[in-house]
Amino acid sequence: MTLSNSLKQKELCWQSIWNRGLVSLFIIMFFFDNITRYKHIVGGLMLITALYYVVKKKSALLQIFKNNLTYSLFAFVLVCFYAVLISLDPSYSFKKFANTILEKLLLTILIIPILLHNESKEDIAKTLIYSLIAGILPLAIVDGWQYYREYQQGIMPFSGFTHKYKSDILIFMTPAFLLLWNNKSAKMRILFFVIAGVMGLMIIGTLQRGTWLSILAAALIWSICKREWKLPLLAVVALAAVLTLGYLKDQNSLHMLFHKMQQTSSSGRYGGGTQGAAVDLIMENPIKGYGFGEDIYHRVYNSRIQDYPQWVFKHSIGPHNLTLDMWYSAGLLGLIGLWYLLISVIAEAVKGYRANEGIAKDAWLLIGLIMVGNLFVRGAFETVSIENLTMLIGIALALKSKSLQN
Repeated sequence: MTLSNSLKQKELCWQSIWNRGLVSLFIIMFFFDNITRYKHIVGGLMLITALYYVVKKKSALLQIFKNNLTYSLFAFVLVCFYAVLISLDPSYSFKKFANTILEKLLLTILIIPILLHNESKEDIAKTLIYSLIAGILPLAIVDGWQYYREYQQGIMPFSGFTHKYKSDILIFMTPAFLLLWNNKSAKMRILFFVIAGVMGLMIIGTLQRGTWLSILAAALIWSICKREWKLPLLAVVALAAVLTLGYLKDQNSLHMLFHKMQQTSSSGRYGGGTQGAAVDLIMENPIKGYGFGEDIYHRVYNSRIQDYPQWVFKHSIGPHNLTLDMWYSAGLLGLIGLWYLLISVIAEAVKGYRANEGIAKDAWLLIGLIMVGNLFVRGAFETVSIENLTMLIGIALALKSKSLQN
């Protein structure tokens, strides 16, 4: 090997560490609050690095984005821009659109595959899977510290909704964590069960029906795809044991916990509550829509409360449904644009899963599981942030470009 080749290999190695490191940091920090400064630093470094590659390899990088997944993304962005144009408050809607759709969704999605364009599909898959798994430790520390502080104030665990912020990150991390089950060494199995116990407590602590239903749906699909029955059986046995002990120790507390966890129609949300109220407003203007941004919904809801005495909440708390949120914002175009994007992502995940082997196959499975859990199941109970698609579509585009090259 010549000296020039050796130096080139070292340069590529350091570039790979830098690029994958930035994407990994982005994924790990994505759902954590109160670290905005560090997110901006990482985001800025990602943008600068991506611009460097664009200047050097513009024509080659364009090939990454010539596919239906990118087209569906741009179609969704255009629909959101339409929602700005017809908004009741265009100034507010444009600021919200620029921050959430242009910056946090579109720009970051385009940056991720550019940063990973030189990586193998195996390394891209590892970046997604291992970054989500690595995020479990800081999440557990932050969550445990919060329980400790609450206990000092006399607040017992699982008695309030102050931990529901963890829902999205747990729905992303749990399917990634399940992939560790493939490692059959004794030490890894012990570690697996320890982490599983901690994550189980964190899931219960959210007290969110959408969270445990989302994770259950993803886990069932994982079990079917992996043809795995031992782990689900062990989970059922462990859950039964915990519930039995809880019943024997404090029947009333367990009953209250069950009540909070099992409500799938709380507050009459399918009648005169959150989703029912959203349908009432949408039916008044189903084609055009009202405008982009949650504040537009709140303003209209609060101004119309006197016209709908059957609405449960006297002040808006949102539609609590992803589809209704986009339909309300952009009318019929919003409905079409949202589901064109969601179906495009899940279709790519299915195709990628069928066409690959090994860890790349697992990465496509993970993208599909998160889509089902977070955007489909939880999206039926909560107004899930559309920015949750950022890392999924970014990694999907990176993986897809490598599949086309092969």
